[in-house]
Amino acid sequence: MTLTWSERIKLAWTTFKREALPLYGWSFIFLGIGVVLIVATVMSVIAQLRQFGWAFPHGNGSSFSSGMPVPGIPPTPDLSPFVGPFGSSNLGPFNFFGGPLSSLPNLLSAAGSVAGIFLLILIVGWLFGSAFYTGLFNLTAKAYREEKVTFKDFKFKGFFRILGWQGFLLLIKLLLLIIGLFGAYTLSHSHYTLVAFLIVYGLFITAIGLYALPWLITSTIYLLAHSNEGFWDALRGSWRFFQRHLGILWGYIGTVILIEIALQIIGRISHALTGIASLVVSPFIAVLAIVWVMSIEEEPQLYSTAYSAMPYQEAQVTQETINTPPSSESLAIDSPSPETEEPKIDLHKSEPEPSPPTPSPEDSPRYCPSCGRANTGTAYCPQCGTKL
Repeated sequence: MTLTWSERIKLAWTTFKREALPLYGWSFIFLGIGVVLIVATVMSVIAQLRQFGWAFPHGNGSSFSSGMPVPGIPPTPDLSPFVGPFGSSNLGPFNFFGGPLSSLPNLLSAAGSVAGIFLLILIVGWLFGSAFYTGLFNLTAKAYREEKVTFKDFKFKGFFRILGWQGFLLLIKLLLLIIGLFGAYTLSHSHYTLVAFLIVYGLFITAIGLYALPWLITSTIYLLAHSNEGFWDALRGSWRFFQRHLGILWGYIGTVILIEIALQIIGRISHALTGIASLVVSPFIAVLAIVWVMSIEEEPQLYSTAYSAMPYQEAQVTQETINTPPSSESLAIDSPSPETEEPKIDLHKSEPEPSPPTPSPEDSPRYCPSCGRANTGTAYCPQCGTKL
């Protein structure tokens, strides 16, 4: 039986209520850890810049003075209104941050250090996001099947599978970027050709992204739900699942769009209600995607339940027997041959004839044919010995 749209929404809301308390608890924990990491990262960036000789305005307690043409720039002896905004003819713009423009190695070293810190932020965010979504799936999967879940049900089973999937998507994005850059560089000699290539390539990427959007959203859920399968087998299974249920998966995306429109309408009414609604709706949308996929998988498929109790080979033979019409040869084989045909019982056959009766003593002669003596029932005549 296929669930309707409203039944899926109701099922997702019931599941969300079962896991709301542990879900919000873990959400606040991850949020707190994320804030601490962000603050520590920003302080690390500032420390790196100061280590390379960069000084920020008001960073050392300096204050604004009316004789300063730019806030935070100390006055110089050769200050004149004709030397530019930096107050001195021998200062470059990067002296505002504590170093002259000619110190290019220092600048590149600082830029590389800052880039490394931001790359670290991306990696940590990637790990945190994968860990949180893995725990959310395990929590939702248990709440979907049971009445109550606890805080300890937020498990990280399948974490490395999600990391592998995210890495695979990153590889695809890099390949598409390299193809686009290579094509743009190759066609850069002609302005019109380059513009046409960028338009066509952009439309191509957009079309692929829109078509595969339901798969990109639900493939992670399918990989976690089929953790007993190999990674590539589960990935191929997620693509087949997406193709079979394309319309239903687009129904989930349409539902999310309707929810976002409703949030925008609430925001027009009251900003306070928008914050409360976003706090409730954001985790519900993630739970809705998981419940949507799991409910689809539990729906009976064609020929899947009829032969689920049979072994694979037996079910395959049964299916082939149903789909294949009987041939004339099979009919000839099934019909009994004359040589092997068993004799039929004739229900109208007459009863068997009785055997001749055994002669009784009454049928014997009453007198001896030789002497005429009366027969007394013996086999021989007692008078003359003739056999009677």
